[in-house]
Amino acid sequence: MRYEMDFTDKGLSKFGDSLVNFVFSLALSEYLDRPTGERVPNASLSIALELAGLRHVIPPRTDKHGKGDIAEAIFAYAWLEGKITVEEAVEILMKNFTEDVTHFSRRKEAIGRAFAEVFKVIGERLEL
Repeated sequence: MRYEMDFTDKGLSKFGDSLVNFVFSLALSEYLDRPTGERVPNASLSIALELAGLRHVIPPRTDKHGKGDIAEAIFAYAWLEGKITVEEAVEILMKNFTEDVTHFSRRKEAIGRAFAEVFKVIGERLEL
């Protein structure tokens, strides 16, 4: 498989979208103790990048959808490079979930805070 450390790559972003949502659904299923399939909002991924200190990898004037795409590409690249596993990401998310993860109005922020911890690990391992 051919890929580069290009976080604006749409293919990498699409692949990352699937991975991020899969990891989140697994973690949330474990947290709730019942199967569930959920999507991670772009706003949450944008929050996660900010909190993880990865603002510098985001091109100027990128909207929250673009930031979500970049976050997904970063996750995909890290997974493809063996820098993080699905199991490890699920474990990190579960440790950082709060009851707000299921709250209607506070969930985006809660998901962003949990994913920030995943992106901190990825940022360190990829030396971002």
